[in-house]
Amino acid sequence: MRRPHAPIRAVGFLSNFLGWLWRGANFWRVSPIGEARTGSMLAGGLLFLVTLFFIIGLLLVMLGFDLDRVDQWLDAQGGWLDLVGKLLLRALLAFILLLCGATIVGWLFDRKNPDKPGWSMALGAAVVGWLCAATLFSPL
Repeated sequence: MRRPHAPIRAVGFLSNFLGWLWRGANFWRVSPIGEARTGSMLAGGLLFLVTLFFIIGLLLVMLGFDLDRVDQWLDAQGGWLDLVGKLLLRALLAFILLLCGATIVGWLFDRKNPDKPGWSMALGAAVVGWLCAATLFSPL
């Protein structure tokens, strides 16, 4: 049996680590802020994020980075990072809109297929598609 390539093993390790971190945070569910009730799903999600960013910060410090300089660098790069984030969001919304359109077209024209979407799925796709289109075509 062949062993997987190094990038595939790295992705597997990262997904296993994030899964372990997620399960641990949702087991403890201790709120890192005062506004979230301890034991709630929100507390588990916030604990996951705090733990994840703590580990990232710890790794950066161990590699010799100064967190103040990293923060200044991120502030300086804010313009193009904001644009990339907006473009990625638009691409995701366009893909979701395409799937909604395919669902509605399948409901309209694929009459003889027993696995075609039902009217409730087409209605849900129309609502989700409307919301995606409103966000997609709004000004940046």
